[in-house]
Amino acid sequence: MRNVLRANLWRLVKSRAFHLALAAMLAYTALIVLVCWDHYATGTGSYTLESVLTAGFGLMGYLTIPSLIMAPLLALYLGTEYGEHTLRNKLTVGHTRTEIYLADLATCILAAVGLDLLSLLLAGALCVYPVMGMSGVLLRASPGQVLAWIATALLARAAWAAVMKLLTASMSSPSAAAVAALLLVVLASLLCSYGFRQMEYLVHRMAAGTAVENGEARLAFWQFLLDLLPTGQSLQVSRLDTPNLWRLPLLSLGVAAASTGAGLVLFHKKDLK
Repeated sequence: MRNVLRANLWRLVKSRAFHLALAAMLAYTALIVLVCWDHYATGTGSYTLESVLTAGFGLMGYLTIPSLIMAPLLALYLGTEYGEHTLRNKLTVGHTRTEIYLADLATCILAAVGLDLLSLLLAGALCVYPVMGMSGVLLRASPGQVLAWIATALLARAAWAAVMKLLTASMSSPSAAAVAALLLVVLASLLCSYGFRQMEYLVHRMAAGTAVENGEARLAFWQFLLDLLPTGQSLQVSRLDTPNLWRLPLLSLGVAAASTGAGLVLFHKKDLK
């Protein structure tokens, strides 16, 4: 499996799709840094470094831009294996379908998490000075809390990559898989946005003493949905509002395991001719 993974990574970094995704991620990081420096220059901000480090996971809590960037990359990278007969070549030299699927999954996870880490490091390094100038302190939260937020968001990204691998395993057309991946990210983001609004509405009504039918149950449902979806986890981290931080990694592991299991079953049944 190690040889397959090494070949996958080499093919990935040479692909045009990866170069475009890298450029898009750097442009997105530059936007975050420019906003930070603009707030410092105009005196309109007073946030600390944890806000900068987590903002990129969900565009200030509204849209998971990195997922949108990675969706076509992963779909096109995986989809071209069918068109270029790469999968049949791997099977011919003796690799099993399980090895091939897990190597592809590991490649997807390393690509998604690696671009996130690159964005984090660049944004953090370039925003230390303006953050100190705005607030006078680097962090308001403890370093352990910040690391927990970042680790949770990265694990959610890994779970999302597992879902993307399952999606592409069920489709043979790279373009169709890319479109489906983008639609999935957009729909998940819209659902999460609606869930946030519903929770704010329910909390406001219940705090005001207004009777809300099944208010507690509805609130618990939307919170669980936001905790379960990798997109919801990323948005919660970007908002620095994670009431159930302890269970988010467990749910991400569950999503990744379920997606991988289903993907392996589909891949073993798939006709690669």
